[in-house]
Amino acid sequence: MAEPDVIAALVAALAGDAATTALVGDAIYGGELPEGIAAEMPKRAIVVAASGGPEFTGRGSAEVDAQRIDLFGYGATPEEANRVRSTAARRLWSIERETHAGTLVHWVNRAGGFSQARDRDGQWPQSFQSFQVFYSLQEVQ
Repeated sequence: MAEPDVIAALVAALAGDAATTALVGDAIYGGELPEGIAAEMPKRAIVVAASGGPEFTGRGSAEVDAQRIDLFGYGATPEEANRVRSTAARRLWSIERETHAGTLVHWVNRAGGFSQARDRDGQWPQSFQSFQVFYSLQEVQ
C-alpha cells in the first residue's frame, strides 16, 4: 500500500480545477520548480511545498495528520503572480473531504494572509500563502 502524499493530492486537486489550469496549464508542481523550467521563466506556474510548523495532531492514535504547506504562484509581473496564487488558493480552501492521488483531504484552512516577493534564485515575481491541511494517513482507492 502506498503512503498518502498530501502534496501530490493538492497538486492533483489544482490540476483538476478549470480556473487554475486556465491560467497555468499543466505548470503545477509539488515541492519546487523543476530544474528545466528556469529557461522558460518568468511564466505562470504554481508550486505546492511543505513548510513545517508546529505539531497539530499531537499524540493521538487517529490515522490522520496535518501539514502546513505554502502555495507559490509565479507570473511575469507581481500582479500576474498574485492572480495565479489567488485563483489556486480559492480552490485549495474549498476542499472538504475530497480524495486526490489516493489521499483523503479532510480540509484545507488558510494559515495567514498572502505575501509577494521575488524568487530567490531567478528573481521572478511570486506570490505565496500558507495553509494548514488535515488529511488521512490511510490510503484511499
